[in-house]
Amino acid sequence: MDTLSAIFIRVILPVFVMIGVGYLAARFLPFDLKTLSRFGLYILVPCLMFTAMARTTITAVEFGQILGFFLITTIILSMVGAVVARVLRLDTTATSSFQLSILFTNCVNVGFPVLMLAYGQAAVDRALVYTIAMQIVLQTYGVYIAASGKATIRDALKRVAQMPGMYAMVLGIGVNALAIQIPATLFDPLKLIADSMVPFLLVVLGMQLASVSVRGNLRVASMATILRLVVAGVISILVTNAMGLQGVTRQTLILENSMPTAIFGVALAQEFDTAVDLITTVIFISTLASMFTLTLWLAAI
Repeated sequence: MDTLSAIFIRVILPVFVMIGVGYLAARFLPFDLKTLSRFGLYILVPCLMFTAMARTTITAVEFGQILGFFLITTIILSMVGAVVARVLRLDTTATSSFQLSILFTNCVNVGFPVLMLAYGQAAVDRALVYTIAMQIVLQTYGVYIAASGKATIRDALKRVAQMPGMYAMVLGIGVNALAIQIPATLFDPLKLIADSMVPFLLVVLGMQLASVSVRGNLRVASMATILRLVVAGVISILVTNAMGLQGVTRQTLILENSMPTAIFGVALAQEFDTAVDLITTVIFISTLASMFTLTLWLAAI
């Protein structure tokens, strides 16, 4: 109980403080949210991708296991999401946001603190690999999903090729593989920029929430929340058991895959003009509900 109380005080409350700052700012000052979101996509994400890939120390075998887990669960959840979206009779743009909201988790600013409190640094190390895997898929399949709501498949694939995060990732992998030593005067500033991504996107989320009606998409958003927080966790348990994963790796992957909807989805939806209201509503509801679902998952695994 003490640990769960600490999770609320150290994780959930700070998250809502940052969202609240953005919400209040948008109430009193005018902001160009599309420009702010583009800054996140084209500046912050590449810095995060490069610095993370350049310094990761997880072995190739475990990296492959975590990547495989993420790909398998993403495929399964994507299929489930497609069926549910069809049942709900969502249009193309709403389906894009619906899929973004259930496939990608808030694995950094919620996941990392929860894992540190529950299992220690070993869990956070593995969570970093999960985050890298999610960024790989987010920068490819996630961008394709977001763009396809307003473009043809060919146009969407072109936008994928234009995302700088992918090139930063490849560069980081090359630096790591070749053991290239990057001077601190270069690496540290890039790391500082990367570290600003989470609070920046939380503030932008607050700004977006200031102009969004939660009630408008409540039925669809509630279904997306159930898929993100509950169904994804069940799928994760089944997949980790099938893969024979154990210990802290198993616990980390189940929890990371049961986190609330990724805030970065707002940036993608804003960038490609894809049903922003829906995904911000899902983020708001899933973040609130995760206080209870994460408690249950911590007790269950």
